[in-house]
Amino acid sequence: MTTDSAARGQQTRASLLEAAVQLIVEEGWGAATTRKMAERAGVRPGVVHYHFGTVTNLLVEAALDTIRRELQRVVALFDGHDAPTGLNDMLKVVGQYTADDPLTVLMSETLLAATRVERLRVEVSALLREYRAATGQWLRAQGVEDAEATAVVLSAALDGLVLHRMLDPELRAASLTGPLLRMAGVDPMAANSPEDAGVDPTAANSPVSAE
Repeated sequence: MTTDSAARGQQTRASLLEAAVQLIVEEGWGAATTRKMAERAGVRPGVVHYHFGTVTNLLVEAALDTIRRELQRVVALFDGHDAPTGLNDMLKVVGQYTADDPLTVLMSETLLAATRVERLRVEVSALLREYRAATGQWLRAQGVEDAEATAVVLSAALDGLVLHRMLDPELRAASLTGPLLRMAGVDPMAANSPEDAGVDPTAANSPVSAE
């Protein structure tokens, strides 16, 4: 009985987290209320507070879980690859972050909320530091000098590229492989032929899906 109860509790938490992500994407962070999340998850409103204490805690947990899984997915793309291949794969991911992509919307809502919710700001910052550290380790393995600092600049460049693509969908990210390689201190002549940075049907699915 205890095992069954624990399993039901975990399933309820998972349903609430999924409902929170969907509502953040569909209606925005501030519009995701206890009632709406409970209805979406198929539970009573009191269950939200039982598992997470507050609506804000649920929203924070849902956003952090999604961002964590996405950053892990990106790190896995370049782990074990050389710089040209790794950057090409990262640019393919950037190509998926369109203005109406659910993950892009969730990230935008989360970053805005992080300016008001201190816990969210602190924990998103920690996730990004882990991501930059992993990127720095990969760059160092490619023989890049100042790998950690380069990881910061490279990450910021990719973030900026996502923003520009949101505003200008015609921008083709794949054409920037050469400049990104030079930024990372890698010979662009070693790069593979740039590929279209649109949605790659062979890539792993984003952790956020449009429902």
